[in-house]
Amino acid sequence: MTEGNGHVIDPAGEARRALQAVVAERGTAALSNAVIMDGVCRDRLGGLPGEAILIGSAARSDVPALLRDRIGREGTYGAIQSVAATLAQAHALDPAACLWVVREFARALGLVASGGTQPTAREGAGSGPGAGGLTDQGDAMPPGGAAPPGGPAGGGPAGGGPAPGRRPGGSRVPSRNVLGIAAAIALVAVYLGVAAAAHLSPFPAKTVASTTSQGGSQGNVGSPSPVGSPDPAPDPDPDPDPDATPLSAYDTLLNMIPSSVQGDNNNCSNDGASYGARVVAECTNLQGLAATTIIYYLYSGTSALSNGFSSFLTSSNFPASAQSCTTNKKFSDFITNCRDTYTSTSPDTSGSVAEYVNKDNDPIIVSTDNAQLVMAVLIGTNDDDLLAYWQPLQWLDS
Repeated sequence: MTEGNGHVIDPAGEARRALQAVVAERGTAALSNAVIMDGVCRDRLGGLPGEAILIGSAARSDVPALLRDRIGREGTYGAIQSVAATLAQAHALDPAACLWVVREFARALGLVASGGTQPTAREGAGSGPGAGGLTDQGDAMPPGGAAPPGGPAGGGPAGGGPAPGRRPGGSRVPSRNVLGIAAAIALVAVYLGVAAAAHLSPFPAKTVASTTSQGGSQGNVGSPSPVGSPDPAPDPDPDPDPDATPLSAYDTLLNMIPSSVQGDNNNCSNDGASYGARVVAECTNLQGLAATTIIYYLYSGTSALSNGFSSFLTSSNFPASAQSCTTNKKFSDFITNCRDTYTSTSPDTSGSVAEYVNKDNDPIIVSTDNAQLVMAVLIGTNDDDLLAYWQPLQWLDS
């Protein structure tokens, strides 16, 4: 895939081969393991830091599970686009770059054709590189119908360049059926849209002159300028800002912690990683809240979140068999040594919760948020006040 500024993602196909190799060596489950994928990126993609960031983010969001969950409802390519949008939002990455990495994960999983290894631009006769739109070697767009003698077909070039259904040498490509042609047009539109999108993060932005082809138009993608005509006027208000650097795991977690918890004195600090979490933030000296301390843990997936919750309770000597925390399906009282699940509609989330007291007789509520993959440990001094603070989920921004 190529950016609108000419930057090629994974130009030699190293990232694609690395994903296919790790599946061959370890199975598809490795694509959901951030530790394994980080190691693969270090060993094989040292010269591709941008691709490594995208692959690591995809593993942390468990892109394989997201694809399998959505393909039945949205179809393969609809699921790819939907998961790419989810990945971009979760890690503050560019949507077009996320579309590339989700497609490569789908390819490694066998959900789409294996294709070739290097993205290139198709060439049309007399127009130079880039005139025919973007494609992948071995994964080319389906060709359109060949033009009949004496005129173009399907909105192809009317002048010097060959019609979309012909090779540069002039030989005809066999016609496809109507559905094939429609799919070709849709896929070409997607690729051209990606190439013209805003700068792809994490790659640097560049400004390049527009490329025009000689004679005729290129499908439905605007009218090219005649040969020799001046370049279009520059953007009167170009954006001088560089692409944003993807947020670190700690910054991502801070964005989920309410300002009332962080306070004006920067109450929260990076406490490393424990209980399988990617990062831990400890917020202390909280003023005006029922909790005096809240410790937040950010996880890479729901399975890791569930395991972290269980591990934390085990290390806190929480009893293996515990009673339910609810009365008539509601959390009305703080019940020592209880464990349960909860569902909330405002905000829309669900998770697990446990209540107990520590050796100092301080009430503690441990809770997970499945929507944002966060576990929080709330420590207070009054059990009823702590439960009242927990109930509307004030401890986490939705």
